[in-house]
Amino acid sequence: MDTAEQLAIQKIISAVETYQASDVHLSVGNPPMMRVRGRLVAVPDQPLLTPSFMEHIIFSWLDERNTERLQVNKDLTFAKTFENKKRFKISVFYQQSHLSASLTLIPDVIPPLQNLGLPTPAQQLVLTESGLVFIIGPFGSQRSTTMRSFIEYLNQNAQKHILTVEQPVEYVFRDQQCVIDQREVGQDVYTVDKALQFALDEDVDVVMVSDLSTAEGFRAAIEVASAGKTVFAVMHAKSILAALNYVIDRFDGADQDQVRSELANCLAGIINQRSVTTTAGDKAIIAEVMVPNTAIRTVIQQGELVQIQNILLTSREEGMRSLDMALRMAMEMGQISRQEAYRHALNPGTFQ
Repeated sequence: MDTAEQLAIQKIISAVETYQASDVHLSVGNPPMMRVRGRLVAVPDQPLLTPSFMEHIIFSWLDERNTERLQVNKDLTFAKTFENKKRFKISVFYQQSHLSASLTLIPDVIPPLQNLGLPTPAQQLVLTESGLVFIIGPFGSQRSTTMRSFIEYLNQNAQKHILTVEQPVEYVFRDQQCVIDQREVGQDVYTVDKALQFALDEDVDVVMVSDLSTAEGFRAAIEVASAGKTVFAVMHAKSILAALNYVIDRFDGADQDQVRSELANCLAGIINQRSVTTTAGDKAIIAEVMVPNTAIRTVIQQGELVQIQNILLTSREEGMRSLDMALRMAMEMGQISRQEAYRHALNPGTFQ
């Protein structure tokens, strides 16, 4: 990468800080684009990106191992800290035979758990002594922010050995009250399930998994949680029902009864969250929370998952609430507009 290309990247990274952007998209034939308050805008005074520019900058970011992985798999996700100390999660990939890149800014400071806007029962899940906690939502719902806040809360207030299993390692924690070991899948361990199986035989109190999606991973996570450890795991899912169905459907029919039984026993809670735009133009988290009671554990074990939504609606006194209920409360308090609430509602027809 020559001096001009290096200066161009520095200007793009500086623009992220100046405009408080969350993401940058680099694609051949387009100017560098950044996401500011939810909208894509061009980085000012930057030319259209060329194939040679994209190749030079991307390969300058990669070591030999990652270069080989990109050439074999045609896509790659990793984390990088730039000269201005800004750290990004970077996804590089081929499209129309050209390299493209998406960069997501990793915040310098982890927001305190109490400042996220999560309901109290969701915040209290950080104190789970054993069991499995899922943090779910679509892309851009700030699940990683919640996860980092959980780990940092423990880091400041507990004395535990925490193991993170990440793809890739994003925020690098500094040990305070806890000992935190961070393992990157593909670099420090081959797969998520291998890392979890290793944790079973180690003096580990808490395991954090940045992306749980395979049958082997779910099986290992359930096993670790059932062994008396706490597992916090991020999942891609739109709803609590979809998350539970996704876990169970990863297994063959003969194994599903056993998985439902184990999940009913070890599940400690599910947070389903969205990142919304407030009436003030800021971003905030709105979330529903499920903390399994006897009724929920029974319907999970019996496979009657469709009843979970009704249980959420009738269990407010136990601290549970549905996403649509949380959106309605935020709307009535003037925190978000009716249009924003409707946009994120799980059941738009009923919500309207």
